[in-house]
Amino acid sequence: MDLSEFIDAYRDAIAQRVVESYPPRYRPSEQGRTLPHLLRAPLGAQADAIRGAALSLEAQRGTTVVGEMGTGKTFIAASAAYMAGFKRVLVLCPPHLTRKWKREVEQTVPGARAVIVASITDLERLRLSTSAGPLFAVMSRERAKLSYRWQPAVVERWATSGGRLVRDEETGEPFRVPCCPDCHEQIVDKDGVPLLGRDLARRKRRCPECGSALWQADRTGPARYPLSDYVKHRLRGFFDLLIGDEVHEFKARGSAQGIAAGVLADACGKSLSLSGTLMGGYSSTLFHLLYRFSPEIRGEFGRSEESRWIERYGFVEHTIGRDDPDSFEDGRTSRRKRYRKVVRERPGLAPAALFHLIGNSVFLRLSDVASGLPPYEERVLLSSMDTESDGNGFSQRSGYDELYGTLRAALADALSKGSRRLLATYLQTLLAYPDGCTQGETVFDPESEELLVQVPPLPEDRLYPKERALVDLVAAERLAGRRVLVYVTHTGTRDITGRMEEFLSRHGFRVAVMKADAVPPERREAWVAKRVEEGVDVLVCHPRLVQTGLDLVEFPTICWYETEVSVF
Repeated sequence: MDLSEFIDAYRDAIAQRVVESYPPRYRPSEQGRTLPHLLRAPLGAQADAIRGAALSLEAQRGTTVVGEMGTGKTFIAASAAYMAGFKRVLVLCPPHLTRKWKREVEQTVPGARAVIVASITDLERLRLSTSAGPLFAVMSRERAKLSYRWQPAVVERWATSGGRLVRDEETGEPFRVPCCPDCHEQIVDKDGVPLLGRDLARRKRRCPECGSALWQADRTGPARYPLSDYVKHRLRGFFDLLIGDEVHEFKARGSAQGIAAGVLADACGKSLSLSGTLMGGYSSTLFHLLYRFSPEIRGEFGRSEESRWIERYGFVEHTIGRDDPDSFEDGRTSRRKRYRKVVRERPGLAPAALFHLIGNSVFLRLSDVASGLPPYEERVLLSSMDTESDGNGFSQRSGYDELYGTLRAALADALSKGSRRLLATYLQTLLAYPDGCTQGETVFDPESEELLVQVPPLPEDRLYPKERALVDLVAAERLAGRRVLVYVTHTGTRDITGRMEEFLSRHGFRVAVMKADAVPPERREAWVAKRVEEGVDVLVCHPRLVQTGLDLVEFPTICWYETEVSVF
């Protein structure tokens, strides 16, 4: 009997033993506290989720609610904060959800005042407010993280050596070098190598001699200050709870929004994190997320100890020599050989990591909240590529085969030499070409800029098989009275939305295309509602524009015309 068979056979006994060994903090049958009066009644297990989250908030500094889409995490968070007695709550959310958060708080918590803060002035007005009821300040994560633009702060003087001017070897002319504006010493790195202006523009540095800052505000840029830093320095302790919405987007170690979220969590004292996808398959995606919102993790791990976390709770693959029989280096005086060693994290999470979560987390599924849901179905529709040749002898199928064969050989050659530079090129080119074959494709080596392969554009007046399948789908759904939301990922360099709008409109459908640069995040909810009011049949957009929080119930059919690589 293997492990999976053992678990299937004895799962009830195992579950019972786990519950006995690690009893939950909240049991609905034993701790059914009375909910406070809310303006909306909770559905199904939402009531227990509110009670459990409120109990955790009262006892611990960090609490997490993990729920599927549609479980009402916004409603649960606002209600739990109210039940736990918090008076001033700061909400950090994606920019397109600020108005929704304000609306839902006002529709949920009696006497609550919800305001959107977008500037330092807005924050200072809150300090002077005398509202009797709970205060919810809704802040966009963009406003929290974005600061002024900076530029190097240096003075330039003539380069000298031994009291004489140093001249350029090629032109023979003297030249200037950047120096510290305070001590006027030439700026060098830790090895004593002089730094140029382009080096100082890459990251903020300090003078190695006097410690002065070598950067300053660029007055030609936007005049702004990160609101997270302002709360940290001027309003520490003013807010007694931070609610972080869609916190899985704060997972990256160096992301500005993740750093801002960590600063705000520390300044507020307690935090309530909301997510539908807490982990992205790798244990490292969980580390920095927990580090920012869990004092227990910060007590056990240092900020830079991601590798120790992975060693304990993740999976690591060590590859030596790969498939290459040739050595990386030969000994000069012996038969010693060195082979390339590659260490990388693999997907997976050790069950022991769950003990950092189960004591302060609420997990919720859609079926726990609502019964009698309409039927849900997922289908994969396969479309072959067109084999009819154009005047140049190319077809969609032959063009793809040309790209695939050439790029696969180039990628294999690069990987055998230890270079992974062509992986992204290989992936994106082959994903994009079938949908963008009317644009052609030219691929260069990103390192040497050498031309690898080129295929010409195909005729635009032809409807290709996948496009024909989309037209048929939209037609069938319109007959059934259903709008269609179409997700495409190539909306920038290889933009295909224009062609999609053209051929769908040509077949009599009303089409709307939402682009990131045309519809600001805070306007997207209203923009979608306006298109629905106008009678749109098809909405085309990148999935990331609507990936969190927006209610798209007016589009019961979703077509992933192009799929995302990321699991988030």
